[in-house]
Amino acid sequence: MADRASTDDASEPVDAFSELQSNLEYARDLVTGGQHLERLQVGVFDVAELYRAAWVQAVSALDHWVHREVYGRALVFALNVDLPRPRKFLTLEVPMRLFEDVHHHAKPLPEAFDAHLRAQFGYLSFQAPEKIKEALKYVSDVSLWPAVAKRMGEESDQPVRPEEVQELLKAIVNRRNRIAHEADIDPTQARAKQEITAQATSDAIETIRAIAAAIRHAIGPAPKSADRAVPADPQPESKNELYRRFWTAFRPAVQRHGWSDSAPPPQNWWDLPGGVTGTSWIVSFTQFGCRSELNFQHPDPAINLARWEVLAVRSPEIIERFGDDLIFDELPGQKSCRIETRLIGPTVTDQDRWPDLLRWMEDTQLRLRAAIDSVGGVPKATA
Repeated sequence: MADRASTDDASEPVDAFSELQSNLEYARDLVTGGQHLERLQVGVFDVAELYRAAWVQAVSALDHWVHREVYGRALVFALNVDLPRPRKFLTLEVPMRLFEDVHHHAKPLPEAFDAHLRAQFGYLSFQAPEKIKEALKYVSDVSLWPAVAKRMGEESDQPVRPEEVQELLKAIVNRRNRIAHEADIDPTQARAKQEITAQATSDAIETIRAIAAAIRHAIGPAPKSADRAVPADPQPESKNELYRRFWTAFRPAVQRHGWSDSAPPPQNWWDLPGGVTGTSWIVSFTQFGCRSELNFQHPDPAINLARWEVLAVRSPEIIERFGDDLIFDELPGQKSCRIETRLIGPTVTDQDRWPDLLRWMEDTQLRLRAAIDSVGGVPKATA
């Protein structure tokens, strides 16, 4: 299930990191399902198997994402002669068959080189820290794990050593291997499996997300393809480009209110600073429509819950000040919590509705921020 399709449009290519997030969300859904079944005290089967499935799914999602980063970035380097090449990229072996296909049989280079990359790397596993580092060397000269540790330290406001990050990932991957290859049997107890909990699984999923995000930051944005002439019959505009254009239209409101200086992102959400470390105001497109929220996303879930509870106990006042319904969502089994309002139905492809959606996002953010300010602002509780 590591290549879970987009629910918006299964035929539309999704950028690698967005696909990773979707696959990790599927793993979280498995955990949530297990928690619901635990509360119902279902005894027909071992609910813990859902947690094991979620664990395997999350590691597979990471593996699949690294493959996609290698394929996508290497292909761009091959097609754009103006880009400086990473040292290891120049060691890639290209078979004579590929040369013959491209130069003598008119096979397109992108198609031929992509097929070669998948044949060379498709059977390899990019899960263990050392394997990930060696794979990404083909597309980046960055010293990977020191850069990842530095980024994670910046995100958590605490120093993080490269060895810590690698040990965390090794532990998660080793548990995945025991589940997948050894039935998760406890070697100290005959015919018994090792204990696994919803919280431990959720922590593993979040750790993978945080490490992947830091890797993405460390290796930088994907290189740009060479400029090409516009084809006579242009392809439909990608979803990512639609998101970028929509947020570009929303940017004047963001700048007018001093919410952020960041560039409009090519993704379905825009994360705006919350003013308190570990919090964000977020506007987004989702599977059900649009969302406007305050999100608590500190690395420590206890801090997120404590801050959310400060506001949850005053929800009647906040809802009255906001002037409409709000959802106070604890997000059980996940590290984050949020307070949100929803608009059901629209998608970013509804371009004729963009003016209304832009007004809705600006208005709900203004009212939500004012409502939170009326009870003392975003809490700074530390659990």
